[in-house]
Amino acid sequence: MTRLSKVVAGSTFASVVSSLSLNIEDHAAIKETAAQIAKGLYVYHDPSSTAGQFKQPESWFWWLSGSAWNGLVDYTVYTGDTTYQADILSSLAKNVGPNYDFAPAEQAAWEANDDQVYWVYNALTAMEYNFPALPCERSKTKAGGDDCANSWLAIGTNAFEEFVARWNKDSATCGGGLKWQFTETANGYYYKNSVSNAGFFQTAARLARYTGNQTFGDWAAKVWGWSTSVGFVSPDFHVFDGAGDEKGANCTAINKDEWSYNIASYIHGAAHMYAFTNSSAWESRVQGLVRTAQKTFFGPTSNATGVMYEQKCELDSVCNIDQTSFKASLARWLGKTAVLVPSLKSDIKALLEATAQGAATSCAGYGNATCGVQWYTGGFDGQSNLGVELSALEAVQSLLAANAPEFAVRS
Repeated sequence: MTRLSKVVAGSTFASVVSSLSLNIEDHAAIKETAAQIAKGLYVYHDPSSTAGQFKQPESWFWWLSGSAWNGLVDYTVYTGDTTYQADILSSLAKNVGPNYDFAPAEQAAWEANDDQVYWVYNALTAMEYNFPALPCERSKTKAGGDDCANSWLAIGTNAFEEFVARWNKDSATCGGGLKWQFTETANGYYYKNSVSNAGFFQTAARLARYTGNQTFGDWAAKVWGWSTSVGFVSPDFHVFDGAGDEKGANCTAINKDEWSYNIASYIHGAAHMYAFTNSSAWESRVQGLVRTAQKTFFGPTSNATGVMYEQKCELDSVCNIDQTSFKASLARWLGKTAVLVPSLKSDIKALLEATAQGAATSCAGYGNATCGVQWYTGGFDGQSNLGVELSALEAVQSLLAANAPEFAVRS
């Protein structure tokens, strides 16, 4: 059975090796466990790819490669292990595109707003942790200037400006909001979704906190206000998938599916807005989102009340490769939110500790500590792919977020 094999629904697989050990009180031990999972993730890297791709059953899932690189940026920052740093920089450089915005021509036929933003998160993370810059000759701003020292900021700003332009173009329906697709002929063009708008919100919020520029903060507040007014974020902080805007639909029929990466995207944006404004209103919003995430995405069984799970698909073992990766976003951004919003530190810590222990216990597959999906079962469940391994990596290494370098601000 290969590393890309999927579980047959309803079947069970016996673990053939002991699961990874995880001492949540020992940072060195956490780093070692993260290192082993990172090796498992890197099995999927395709060094022959000209687009920085990871091997997947469907190679067009470009956004997921972007999320995987972000996981390895986090790993490098949290552990100090630079094993993957050169490949990270090489792959990001391959995808940044001529406009320095992560919209390369190679992906033009299908790239959507949410795909783009998952690559942009790499630039924002690198910016916040003073990660090494991309090669200087690639560090061009849209205005034509050379900004080697702030190449990551240039990427984030360029993408932000594109989201603003697309928002303005798309405002004829639903009173605003980004569409899922920005190419008019693409399937999904007439759908406005949370992950795209939360990505815009988070990008603006992170740029606001880093730069102190109120324009970014104003846009973040605008996207948040629209998200709540249209009903994508409910008064009790549930985050729904999206709504159609074709033929007068005007986002009135909301798809109320809830996925962990949607609420995660809003959580981390709101956390940066709290750090930017020191406003009790933003703190309250982060707290509300985290409480709802806890109720919705933690504790599928009575003896695993604090363990993360993807409630829409995981219990029936029907999560696809995209959906198995969503927990990576929730773990990633909860860890960092605990740093930005101290009032949530203890609550998030408890959730991440239980989740990380469950994830590590699942890493007992195929004789090489491959991780599984269901972190509350006490072992490997037989389902593995890139998204599964990425989620396990972020679950474990997010325990290290509190001891990472402080979030940088523009000097």
